[in-house]
Amino acid sequence: MVVLALLGCPKPPPPPPAAAPPPRDDVLATVWSQTSAEAHAAALTVYQAAGAQLDRALEDPTWTASLEQSGDLGALTPAIVVDVDETVLDNSPYQVRNIRDGAGYDKATWAAWVDEAKARAIPGAAEFLTEAAAKGVDVFYVSNRSVGQEEATRKNLAAVGFPDTADTTAFLFRPTEGDKSKTARRTKIVETHRIVMLFGDNLFDFVEAEKPDRAARTALVEDHAGWWGERWFLVPNPMYGSWDDAVLQYAHPDPAKAHQERVHALDDAR
Repeated sequence: MVVLALLGCPKPPPPPPAAAPPPRDDVLATVWSQTSAEAHAAALTVYQAAGAQLDRALEDPTWTASLEQSGDLGALTPAIVVDVDETVLDNSPYQVRNIRDGAGYDKATWAAWVDEAKARAIPGAAEFLTEAAAKGVDVFYVSNRSVGQEEATRKNLAAVGFPDTADTTAFLFRPTEGDKSKTARRTKIVETHRIVMLFGDNLFDFVEAEKPDRAARTALVEDHAGWWGERWFLVPNPMYGSWDDAVLQYAHPDPAKAHQERVHALDDAR
């Protein structure tokens, strides 16, 4: 009887399936950045195009790449301003670590990566800037890395062959107080230098605005269309940037919501 009673008992329902992890929208971009010949070629294209313009820029005393200066600037020392991350240094290994650890950007893990000073040079960057320095151009590293990361960054840049890295004089990193914009830091540079070229991976490395939407960002590009590939040089970075902030409307949703927002932003032309 006991056996029959046990056989007649209903089985407990199975546990609900585990929720699927949110999609990693950064995987394909990181694979492209780290493994593709096309990424390598794109970087070489940027720096070789700049090399073709350099002599012209140096010969014209009115030539500037900075919206913060104009007029006859021939008395000023020529300078090139570069962003650091994904412009001259490749931080894709940090992105890979986050993917494999199931993590996202974190100040502590980012600081640890910077301190390792292991980032490789973006193809063509060190060669071009070394050539420019040999022609009397001062190179300034204007980065949104924190000021406390200047020495680790200097060590990294020096190790992979970049000029003006004997000390941190040419490093203008994000201050902890006051105006944190790159515009403010370029304004300091133009007191003594004529900026002949700007390099970055982000629109805000060239021209800044307060949380512009996608249409406004495109307008900023078009407003300065003649400078791209001549005075302004952008290194492609599909892994992160203000382009994604604009898609997410400068909010910080969870990964699942962010994925939905990115898919919603796409246009299938139907």
